[in-house]
Amino acid sequence: MKKSSKVLAVILAFAMTFTTLLLPVYAATDVSSDAEQMLYKFVDGLVDALVNGISAIIPDPDWVDVDDYESKAFYAGSKEFIDTPEADAQWKVGYSNASIQTGKELDGNHYVGGSLSVTKKVATKILDDQKVRTVAISDGRGISIFSVIDSYGLANSNVQIIRERFQKYADEKGLEIVSVNVSTLHQHSCIDTFGMNGDILGALFLTPMKNLLGIEAPNGQNKEFMENLYTKTVDSMIEAVDNMETGKLYYGSVDIAEYIYDKRDPQVFDPELHRLRFVPDNEESDETWIVNGAIHCVGFGAGPTEITGDYPYFMEKYINENHDANFIFIQGAELAITTEKDNIVADPEYTAVFDEGYGKIAAYAKVLVDKLATITEEEEVAPIFNIAIKEIIMPVENSILIVAANGGLLTNNVLKDGLFKYKLATEIGYCEFGTNLAVALMPGELAPEIAFGGAMAADDEYNWTGDAWEFKPMNEACGDKEFIVFGLTNDQVGYILTDNNYHSYFTENEEIVSTGKNAGSIITDNYYKLLDEIAA
Repeated sequence: MKKSSKVLAVILAFAMTFTTLLLPVYAATDVSSDAEQMLYKFVDGLVDALVNGISAIIPDPDWVDVDDYESKAFYAGSKEFIDTPEADAQWKVGYSNASIQTGKELDGNHYVGGSLSVTKKVATKILDDQKVRTVAISDGRGISIFSVIDSYGLANSNVQIIRERFQKYADEKGLEIVSVNVSTLHQHSCIDTFGMNGDILGALFLTPMKNLLGIEAPNGQNKEFMENLYTKTVDSMIEAVDNMETGKLYYGSVDIAEYIYDKRDPQVFDPELHRLRFVPDNEESDETWIVNGAIHCVGFGAGPTEITGDYPYFMEKYINENHDANFIFIQGAELAITTEKDNIVADPEYTAVFDEGYGKIAAYAKVLVDKLATITEEEEVAPIFNIAIKEIIMPVENSILIVAANGGLLTNNVLKDGLFKYKLATEIGYCEFGTNLAVALMPGELAPEIAFGGAMAADDEYNWTGDAWEFKPMNEACGDKEFIVFGLTNDQVGYILTDNNYHSYFTENEEIVSTGKNAGSIITDNYYKLLDEIAA
């Protein structure tokens, strides 16, 4: 038994090393030749065959069978959707934030999210804070929570832990909780809360024996850090509820297209920075700005070991100091969307703290805040908040994710479907603020063209399938409402591409961390089914 486990571990470690180290090195992003595409598909098939074969002989962790899965800590949302405010309805909003750092982040046991590494990528320097920011919102028909955490990602299994703990408090206080939503900002320079950025080789060498013995396999999460994250997040939810007060809500947006860069065709992105501005009736209370935009927090690239909250950290600083307002940022449809900083001059104060890159992060944030401050044309949002959440089961076709799950590095709710098939339980959602604004809640990094249109055509030279994208853009389903996306919400299932823009592990990075080539159509189909359920 010991000998066979060691052999399996060696093979598994080799496969994981190959897929995480060699693939990005040889990535080629622009492949239009039919012959090249066929070659990449062939090599992908070899990788899948190798890795799936390994997965088939590795003992699985104690996963639940898909037929036996029962959801927990799940909130379906509003009892009914309304389109006119109830009598005497008023907005009530509360805010809170807290640091999630423990002070032990440099002890050599805290991995950094952002990119897979076959070496131990642990934190080496703390440049600024990681936080959780929370708003509690009500139109008088119960309370919805939105918490956003400075981190690379958070699986639905971890979101459930937060919900269960908060619901205990809500039950004790007799609160009617409509929904509890937890998002991440997807910083590539924060302590790993997702698990996949840990000691890959160490985890996989030990995993087969651990699985056989029923022992939990290690991943990149630091248990003490995660426990503190749960505690601080729940505390922020409680404080946000306690801080709720009446007021008015306004919506406005500003064009920031010149500060956004799309790394992947088709060239589609949300060019706006959106703001919901809550103005309390009590003039002595601070405003709360709920800001939404679709821009990766990747100021130091994908592989730093320095810890920073990236541009949202500095946005909060400047908004607090210059506008006397609370701040929470929620990521949008940000697949391959990053910062355009060529025309940004680094802030010398923060360049002196670390380097020019850090100075540019600070300067970029100031530009965004200055842009937000120019919003003068706002619409008052009627006190209506509707929300619906749907739990869905997604097949995992990506062999790399399957072997990562076998190695204990995938913290999502993995389900077994027969002998050699796997699925994930995840969530999607839809909500409305007043009659003005519609929001899709997505459990990963959504391709903007799925939300806003402009998907790759069937005859595009970079279309590897020759198929059209058959779904209408999500924004067309909400009529005259402004449409935005809350991404990385209630789960992190990776990149959500249109099926006809799914290429090879050896080309763009997105395919390596996606559930598979049909992720886009599965998510989109279920989103429209949710809208049908709401309308029924």
